[in-house]
Amino acid sequence: MIEDIFFSVDQLHAALGDFMNIESTDPDGNSSASGLPILCEVLCDGMQPLSLPLSSDKFYVTCGAAAGRAILVRALLNEGDEVLFLYPPADDFRSAVEAAGAVVVANGILTERTRLVVLSEQDPLPAGLDDFLRNAENIYGQPVYLLADCLNPTEENLALLRSYDSIVLNEELVDDVSGECVGFLAVGEQARDAQLLHAAIAGAARACGFVTPPSILQRAILETVS
Repeated sequence: MIEDIFFSVDQLHAALGDFMNIESTDPDGNSSASGLPILCEVLCDGMQPLSLPLSSDKFYVTCGAAAGRAILVRALLNEGDEVLFLYPPADDFRSAVEAAGAVVVANGILTERTRLVVLSEQDPLPAGLDDFLRNAENIYGQPVYLLADCLNPTEENLALLRSYDSIVLNEELVDDVSGECVGFLAVGEQARDAQLLHAAIAGAARACGFVTPPSILQRAILETVS
């Protein structure tokens, strides 16, 4: 399950200690902007038990879940667009949406300006949500993305993510190491305009100032799973 690719502070301390003792020509050099390709492959492989349509070339390693939200908002939203939350949004998420000139909608309806619907385990899922999303995409002729934001992978949540194509995952890999965050965004392989959105994420990350994720932590994570 998804918990198997999360890393504790103890695991990372051990991995960092081992890693820094390994001779390397460039142990702390920058990775590619989207993260180490081998790490993207490991993350994608780790998600396989969830049976979601993901591929490693649609992963983007981030400086944690908050960074992932900011990047996705910058990549996706224009002024006047709407984000539909199925639960009260976190402060950083609300701020990012409003900074983009977009509108936070809580417990509302899908409209022609809805670009993103945010899914959480905190509330029961509305019956037929996948059908509503598909109908909105078809009626308005544009993608309506469903974001699984640090989602608890219950069977109900996973069933929805498997049944709807235009999905995006935002996850935190390391959340108990003070001041050091690593996470990822992953665009569903079958999502509308999947390649275009992934490219927009890469551009938005640079525009937000997230040039590369922490290279040493990326390599430490690889050490824990190799």
